[in-house]
Amino acid sequence: MHYSPVNKYLWDFWMIKSKKYYHLFHLQAPRNLPSSNDRHEFASIGHAVSSDLYHWTDEGTVLEKGSGGSWDDTSLWTGSTIKKDDLFYMFYTSRSSTERRKIQRIGVAISKDLRQWEKYANNPIIEADSQWYETSHISEDGQEHWRDPYIIYHPTEGIYYAFICARVNFGESNSRGCIGRAISNDLLNWKVIGPATESGKYMQMEVPDVHIHNGHCYLVFSTTNLWYSKEKCEEISPVEPQTGAHYYHSRNLSGLFSPIPQHEILLGTETYTYGTRIFRNFQEQTLSLSWKIKLKEKSDFAGYLDYPKQIIYSPNNSLKVIS
Repeated sequence: MHYSPVNKYLWDFWMIKSKKYYHLFHLQAPRNLPSSNDRHEFASIGHAVSSDLYHWTDEGTVLEKGSGGSWDDTSLWTGSTIKKDDLFYMFYTSRSSTERRKIQRIGVAISKDLRQWEKYANNPIIEADSQWYETSHISEDGQEHWRDPYIIYHPTEGIYYAFICARVNFGESNSRGCIGRAISNDLLNWKVIGPATESGKYMQMEVPDVHIHNGHCYLVFSTTNLWYSKEKCEEISPVEPQTGAHYYHSRNLSGLFSPIPQHEILLGTETYTYGTRIFRNFQEQTLSLSWKIKLKEKSDFAGYLDYPKQIIYSPNNSLKVIS
């Protein structure tokens, strides 16, 4: 069976390994909501562990919304977890009811054991900078998109990078989607810098995930077939827009990520997957893991974790998924 906590939807997730287990942190919400789309307003962060990526043990809820009036007093959204020294840092997204849930910001919680988490007192720690990104003051609907932070350490530069679902502050509204970027020396103090991708292709580029292989940097993101810009649709015609995992390539985390011609889709519409992550397992294989939008034999929303798939690197630096 595909995994989800009992009586709960599971969708966007992120992972980190300990000595014996894979630790899965994921968004969750009750399955008895009037609509599966309502899950976004009731999301908390759950925790599960596995030794093989197939059989998962539910460890319960580890992070919930803050008290009324706080910056995160609504549902909690996607993030990532990274270890520094002897502590673990979990980055997450939220909004405040005092701003009608329109402005997304990023905060962090800290743990010694991956099970007990304490929110950082000076949250939020990363906010959109209007020098590069669309803020609520200039967006058509008053929304400020700044979510899904993925944190990665650059050993050569000695700094941390955050890759963020964002929108640039220029161009047609349905083509402003980009992957934003910020840098830090200590994971608590961040400087927002320019985007990691060009805009003009998508309305939104969600759940960024970055990894490095043989000196090449890969940025995986998820989007839907409804978020392709007119320019992007014309560019790929007659190929149809895809819902699922797309990927870009760069030679450096500070460089511009761009698609490899004819090799942009990693997992398309026919896979019914989203929110893909790339990681190394205990056997040093590179795998992908996603969550399921639906199961082929059913028409309703699934909200389950998919099974892992192997990633193959081609000589032209493109990626391929093998079940």
